[in-house]
Amino acid sequence: MLFDRLKAFYAVVNNDGFERASQSIHLSQPAVSIRIRELEKQLGVDLFQRSGRRVRLTDAGKIVADYTVRLMIIMSDMNRAIDQLKGFKRGQLRCGATTTIAVHLLPRVLLQLKKLFPNIEIKIMVEKTAEIEKKITADLLDVGLVSGTMNNPSGFNVRNFLTDEFVLITPPKHPLAGHRKVRLKQVAKLPLILREHGSSPRRVIDEGFRSAGIAYQCMMEIETSEAVKKAVAEGIGCSIASLCSIQLEKQTGALSYTIISGVPMKRQFRAITHKDRKVLGPVKPFLELLGGTAVS
Repeated sequence: MLFDRLKAFYAVVNNDGFERASQSIHLSQPAVSIRIRELEKQLGVDLFQRSGRRVRLTDAGKIVADYTVRLMIIMSDMNRAIDQLKGFKRGQLRCGATTTIAVHLLPRVLLQLKKLFPNIEIKIMVEKTAEIEKKITADLLDVGLVSGTMNNPSGFNVRNFLTDEFVLITPPKHPLAGHRKVRLKQVAKLPLILREHGSSPRRVIDEGFRSAGIAYQCMMEIETSEAVKKAVAEGIGCSIASLCSIQLEKQTGALSYTIISGVPMKRQFRAITHKDRKVLGPVKPFLELLGGTAVS
């Protein structure tokens, strides 16, 4: 009974209110409220300050939340350990990944994982790095695959699994298409089609030009990488793109790419897990398969 009450409390904390909490644990809102009141009565303290639909933890609520998170981690570890003992027959992998990793790297790794463990359940969420951090902390994800700057790296075990380089992409018949390398100064003179300011790819590009002290020309901004590649393939202009993201276009000949010399533009892909959670069940072989990922 206590565990059910703590589970309801945990759901309210993680979902910032009773309405979404009830949906996450498949209980009615009144049922969640009853369990919270029973928990408050059992502990002899108020856990939330209520103001309309908004709730905020009291000092006592913050203490209970801290211990409840630890309890949920232990319960999750126990379930994964049991799954491992059963040979992953009912194991589950909950993975969050940023867009480039989810679209261009993850499918191949998941195919290998399913061949090894055909009965495991896999759930993938495509999120930004900050959201992945939050969901791992809340035990809504087992592992995250990220590329952006982390808000709280000390709260996670971090494993680098791939370095992603940015290259110049051009239409196949562009004058630079046959070149093995191109200098950054040459790239700066081209009319470029780029992702929007603030996006992860644009930050890598801006930092590369900034560190070289070179200005560039952006003739067009587009909010998706797929649309950028399409515009380049149609001959509208050139771009700078992640080597990882153009594997299909390389194979089909839709785009040509050239290495940028002088100031390499790179980003690190990292796998993150909760610092206090054991790597159990399908997560361990999944991380081992990631270690064999390569892009050329």
